[in-house]
Amino acid sequence: MSVKNPWQRRGTKIVYTNPWITVREDDVVSPGGVPGIYGVVETRVATGVVALTETDEIYLVGQYRYPVEEYSWEIPEGGSNPDEDPMVTAQRELKEETGLTATEWTQLGGEIHVSNCFSSERGLLYVARGLFQGESEPDHTEQLVVKKVPFAECLAMVDSGQIKDSLSIIAILRVARLLEGRRS
Repeated sequence: MSVKNPWQRRGTKIVYTNPWITVREDDVVSPGGVPGIYGVVETRVATGVVALTETDEIYLVGQYRYPVEEYSWEIPEGGSNPDEDPMVTAQRELKEETGLTATEWTQLGGEIHVSNCFSSERGLLYVARGLFQGESEPDHTEQLVVKKVPFAECLAMVDSGQIKDSLSIIAILRVARLLEGRRS
C-alpha cells in the first residue's frame, strides 16, 4: 500500500555524527498542521545471524550493552559499512564475534524497522548453517561470551524476557517457524 507522506519537511540540520550514527533535526509541520522539530537518528543497516547447528542449537553472544546498562544475550549482530552488502556484513559479524563461518546462508524474511518512531534503522536477518569453528576477532568495543544453546532453551529465554534484543527475538521466532515447517 502506498500512502502519501502527511508530514511537511521545511528544513533539516545535522546535530551530531560519529561512525555509527547521525542525529538530525528536521523542521516539520505535523499531519495536524502544527510546526515543530522531529529528531531522527540515522544508522547503518543492522544485521543479525542465527547460527544453527545440525542438532538445532544456536550460538548466542553475551555482552554488556552500554545504552541500556544491562548485560544482553543476543544473536551475532552488526552494522553494515557504507555500500556493503548486508549478507557480507552478517558473514563478517558471525566470524568476528564467534569465530564461525558457514556454507549455507538464507535471509530470514524481509526488512525490519528496528525503532521507526525516532530512528531510520533497518535490519536484515539471516540463518547460517554448515558451521565451521575458527578464531573469533571481536571489535575493541566488545567483550563477548559465546555459548551454544539448544533451540528450545533459546525460545524459553525469549519468552521469559532473558533475551530482550529486538533483532534477536524476531530472528529466533522466525527460525522457530522454519523449524516447525520442517517438522510438519
